[in-house]
Amino acid sequence: MDRTTAIWFVIAGVLAVGRWSLEILDIQYYDPQGLLDYSGVILQTAAGVATGVALILLWRDPPVSRGAWLLLLAGALAATQGVGNLLEDAFGVEDAVWLFFVGGAGMIFTLAAAGGSALSVRSELRWSGVFLLLGAAGGMLGPGLAVMGAAWIAFGVWLMRQGSTLHITSPHAPQHR
Repeated sequence: MDRTTAIWFVIAGVLAVGRWSLEILDIQYYDPQGLLDYSGVILQTAAGVATGVALILLWRDPPVSRGAWLLLLAGALAATQGVGNLLEDAFGVEDAVWLFFVGGAGMIFTLAAAGGSALSVRSELRWSGVFLLLGAAGGMLGPGLAVMGAAWIAFGVWLMRQGSTLHITSPHAPQHR
């Protein structure tokens, strides 16, 4: 696994925590009026898209092969949530709320399934499932953004520390169960 995936998880985590921190300032992201409100919209969108990129990159070289296809689906749904947020809140496209909702809810359920699959393997790499489940539990709204952001940052650091040991899922390597 190259460091790019880990870095994208850290980026997604920082963006999610940054977006959550604006909650303290009582921003009005759903009807933005000022700079802080629009900052919330941009951070929410960027967190969703960055999460999508991180998950798709993880799918390309997953820590465990069981359920790895779910990472691709979760990544696409996270990016859909981010784009839906931008269209709805920044540009006033009211029907885009469905992109946000379906993308976000779908991402949560798909991450939970991917996390459960990863936990079912008998390997030290099952820890990846814990991070995915924490990301799913956080969701993409309110205080959950802090949970998701912290999970992504921790996952990124964990992935960096795992280094080259994550190449076990190649078709020619033995699978850990």
